[in-house]
Amino acid sequence: MNIKDKKKIVVAISAAVIMILSSMMVLAAPAMSQNSSGGIFANPQTASNSNNTSLYLSPGPTPAFTDNFNPFNIWSTPAGIMGFIYEPLFQINTYNGTVLPWLATSYNFSHDGRNLTVYLRHNVTFSNGEAFNASSVVFTFQTEKKDYDEWGTVKNITAINNYEVEFNFTQPQTQYLFYIGSTVIIPKNVWEGKSNPASIQVTDPIGTGPYMIQSFSPQKIVLVKNPHYWQPGEPRIDHVVYVDYTSNSALSLALAEGKVEWASVFEPNVTQLFTANDPAHNHYWYPPGQPVTLLLNNLIYPLNISYFRQAISLAINRTAIMNIGEYGYETPANAANILEQQMSYLNANNTQMANELAQYNPQKALQILEDHGFTMKSGSLYGPNGQKVPTLNLMSVAGYSDWDTDITLIASELSKIGISVTTTTPTNSVVSGDVTDGNYTMALYVDTGIGPNPWYDYSGIQGPVVPIGQNAYINPERWNASAQFEKYFNNFPSAITNSTQEADINGMASIMLQQMPIIPIVYSADWYEYVNTTIGGWPNAAHPYWIPMPWYPGPSEVVLLHLYVKSNAPPTSGLTSSDYDVIGAVIVVVIAAVAAVGWVRSKKMKQKE
Repeated sequence: MNIKDKKKIVVAISAAVIMILSSMMVLAAPAMSQNSSGGIFANPQTASNSNNTSLYLSPGPTPAFTDNFNPFNIWSTPAGIMGFIYEPLFQINTYNGTVLPWLATSYNFSHDGRNLTVYLRHNVTFSNGEAFNASSVVFTFQTEKKDYDEWGTVKNITAINNYEVEFNFTQPQTQYLFYIGSTVIIPKNVWEGKSNPASIQVTDPIGTGPYMIQSFSPQKIVLVKNPHYWQPGEPRIDHVVYVDYTSNSALSLALAEGKVEWASVFEPNVTQLFTANDPAHNHYWYPPGQPVTLLLNNLIYPLNISYFRQAISLAINRTAIMNIGEYGYETPANAANILEQQMSYLNANNTQMANELAQYNPQKALQILEDHGFTMKSGSLYGPNGQKVPTLNLMSVAGYSDWDTDITLIASELSKIGISVTTTTPTNSVVSGDVTDGNYTMALYVDTGIGPNPWYDYSGIQGPVVPIGQNAYINPERWNASAQFEKYFNNFPSAITNSTQEADINGMASIMLQQMPIIPIVYSADWYEYVNTTIGGWPNAAHPYWIPMPWYPGPSEVVLLHLYVKSNAPPTSGLTSSDYDVIGAVIVVVIAAVAAVGWVRSKKMKQKE
């Protein structure tokens, strides 16, 4: 996502969110066991040279590569590559909120939440040998603020000394930690004096990351170790090779033939097509991601009625959709519309209701409607006014074969409670446009936010109600959230104690379940395949230390720096997944996370093409 797109989302969020007015607690990242110049993962005595090894990867089907590695577009294709060249201040796991100090070793907020101090790592250099310090950090943020009107509520960015930077906000803004912490830092001496830097073609990128560009072609990019990399003994893989595959079938074949070792691709029968070829070395893990939702236009009758939406949820057989439409990969989602990894936030009552409203129960669905005056006549549903409920349209993107099957199943299931549904499959651009401007009735879509707690899950569906015909970049279902929901949502960032945070989350979840503005169907699968014939250290279901997909810049770097050549012994010291629980922190802050949400949503849509 480029700077202008992020600005659009941030402006929308700013209009929707009441900023924090109360004082804040001091938040500080835990101290690391090594000094500020040491590495994160590998002990240099145990991480031996890899003897000219290469890792072949593909982030998914991609058009021909473009020779441009401009850091002002960190999401440029091939997706994920920028995270191996440029680095952020912190690495943050959006599944569970774990925070790893990276270019910064720690941080703290002032008690009033108006000042954030970031403490930088010593003895770090860019790949051209230039020292990393506060001047480049300040320059990075001031450039985004001056040239692209970013960081509107950041009043001042100041270097206290060479390794301390202070962000001064116009009002309490602890939600900016994630946003600031995830921003990649650029070298001041390279970029200073350049106008409109986002428009510059960068063919020889300079960053602090573990790799540099060695060679480029539209079909293959080769990365080579950065000799100046600050983590001793890292990286342990000499070359990373991106190979271009333009279709799922081509990439699936390359995986099966061992031409790719790390990928993110949808395969209809991954066991037969991939793992069965070499069960000892070919593996996959599909962690649950954002919910795939039945997006409902809350301004259109009868979808503007909360109990009608609940009835629709009960009438949908999510297990059938999982098994028939999604090949068993994407599991049924809970009705509270939060990530599966975050269900522990819900209290017993909300957990029960979230599960019950996601259970297939067409009899109960019809009973709810009948209790409110709806009747079934000759297989059709009639409203309390005696008029037949209008036929509803449900759309999905053409070519998304699994989603096309899903909407057919949903239409069939809704007919059992008398609701007539037609299905259409326009192009991706048409679906996105119609959803944004409100010219739709129902759509299968990925709409929720994503982040380290359920507040982020709700960030994508909470916002102003935009009239049909006008663009809604958030809240495209046009849900008129209750004042109480808004209170919980806006109070959460200022909550200090765990009990207050849990109360706010459960208050939001309870209202979400009662009103059901959108209907979660299944959890999207975060597609991830790997081959461990020569390379070890991969995350998997038994060792889920980090987000595994290669297309995700930031998380993919954390994974890459765990990898080692199997002919050499893996390091016996360094961080394990349990260590993250010690050094990590689940930061309960409001962030401008929707800046990344839009791209993640788009990526999940594009992966299916």
